[in-house]
Amino acid sequence: MEEELGSASVREQLITAGIEELNAHGVAGFSLRRVAAACNISCAAPYKHFKNKEELIGAIFSYIKRQLELLLDQVAAVYQGDSQTQLIESCVAYIRFYIANPNFRSVLMFSDKKLPLAQRVEKLVPLCLPALSPQEQQDRGYVIRSIAYGAALMLERGEIPYQESMIQRIRGSLARELESP
Repeated sequence: MEEELGSASVREQLITAGIEELNAHGVAGFSLRRVAAACNISCAAPYKHFKNKEELIGAIFSYIKRQLELLLDQVAAVYQGDSQTQLIESCVAYIRFYIANPNFRSVLMFSDKKLPLAQRVEKLVPLCLPALSPQEQQDRGYVIRSIAYGAALMLERGEIPYQESMIQRIRGSLARELESP
């Protein structure tokens, strides 16, 4: 079966199955055997593509990070030259990405600092609020990220409705954080 699928395809299947494995068992309980079984390949086959389970987990993080980076790059291109709107729409894009990709959630919440939204916030807040001190900019960045991450979790749990009116209210909350003191 592996030869029929081709090397790249098996690698992609391993990453996809690995995402499911992380969701079900976390990093500590991650099993290459279960990932291989989910792909209907031998337990030795993953080692043709990844040195060990840590390398597969790293590939999973990279894959999800790249998907989010591509989305945020699109937002940046659309709102080029408007840092405030770019920041707000990046947060909204993250929320929509989080809701639309339930398989990615464990990774998105596992390591936030390594993922692109934190980097975008750190880059854009100083452009939006140049009069603030670096510490105040950092504090605003934390609040902005908290709004995005909190809203994503609350939407996921059904605590707030996933409706356009709620997304507009979230945009408003983000915009208020970008107002000068």
